[in-house]
Amino acid sequence: MMFTLVSILFLLPGLTDKTASITEASSKMSQIDNSILKTNISVSGLTRIDNDNYDFNLTNLGLEKLWDYEKFTVIISYSDGPNIATRVLTYGGACSGYPSANQWCRQSIASDNIDSGILNTNEIMSARVTVNPTSSAVTATIVVSTDNGVIATQTI
Repeated sequence: MMFTLVSILFLLPGLTDKTASITEASSKMSQIDNSILKTNISVSGLTRIDNDNYDFNLTNLGLEKLWDYEKFTVIISYSDGPNIATRVLTYGGACSGYPSANQWCRQSIASDNIDSGILNTNEIMSARVTVNPTSSAVTATIVVSTDNGVIATQTI
């Protein structure tokens, strides 16, 4: 009997640790789910500036603040002569002119009065894309995915 009680006492810390781990994982999953539910974006204004550059607007229609732009995925597909070129673009920070080839940058955020550099609800970010190889085509499609996986797209 004594052996059984001692054994149970040794098992309890392990069970408590596992229960705490499961509770923590469940809490993190709930936070991620809540973040995704609060995120809603729209891409508009995709415009070809010249053979290398496109501009677009990203509007935050949700309640989640968007700020971790390095974790966004931005993809553009455009005509490259008879072929279609698709580029996954890296974030180049705030624009000072044009970004490097196959990068996108944040030009400005309209009415950015609350949190500087953070895309809050109903704010619109102007962004610029530089592609390589260059394109003389008018058609392009841009896809933007936030850091939590919410996607918006536009084709011109």
